[in-house]
Amino acid sequence: MAGNNNHAMKKSILIFIPIGLLPFAILLFFDTRLWLTARDLIPPDFYFIAKLITNWGLYVFYAIFAAIFVSSFIEKNQKLTGLCLAYLKAQLIVSFAVVRILKIVLGRARPGHGADFTFFSLNSRYNAFPSGHAADAFISGVFLYYLLRQSKYTNYRFLPLIYAFLIAVSRVFVSAHYPSDVAAGMFIGILGAWFFVSRLPDTDTPEKWPPRHKDTKQNCS
Repeated sequence: MAGNNNHAMKKSILIFIPIGLLPFAILLFFDTRLWLTARDLIPPDFYFIAKLITNWGLYVFYAIFAAIFVSSFIEKNQKLTGLCLAYLKAQLIVSFAVVRILKIVLGRARPGHGADFTFFSLNSRYNAFPSGHAADAFISGVFLYYLLRQSKYTNYRFLPLIYAFLIAVSRVFVSAHYPSDVAAGMFIGILGAWFFVSRLPDTDTPEKWPPRHKDTKQNCS
């Protein structure tokens, strides 16, 4: 069962790659116009909401995974601990290392500083592409989606992805990124998360998480 699910996920990734690259390529031609539209879309009185999401949104994900890791350690749930460790590896390798290297190598200017790719820049004003917040958010979102899908809360599995999207688009609203930067970050985050999730042992019983304490009578029967 696990092998079939992993094979299906890898097949989905191969389909997702060309589909994901197409809108990104289109966005490059409309970046400045879309950024200006998004910037003017939020009334000044509500700008703080976008700022709040962009500055603190990721910490909600971090707190959730920290709580899950502590719970898995206390309950001695090895599969859940393995998922948390895979999440940590995905964040360090993809969201931190890969995204950081691409930012420096491509050297794209942030909104307000142009829209060109200068290449090989350590200046934060020219490290816009891809969006690290978007990649980070969607790694978290995909891992939580996978976890909720395996749990009794499967009906809420899309909520982490919606929340990740809000974090990603907030980067455009606060003029930290162009839409194509965010789209690329989302693409890298989803692909990176799938890479690690597809290597996790699958769980056939949705009740595996949150852990449940079995009734004593049931254990004796």
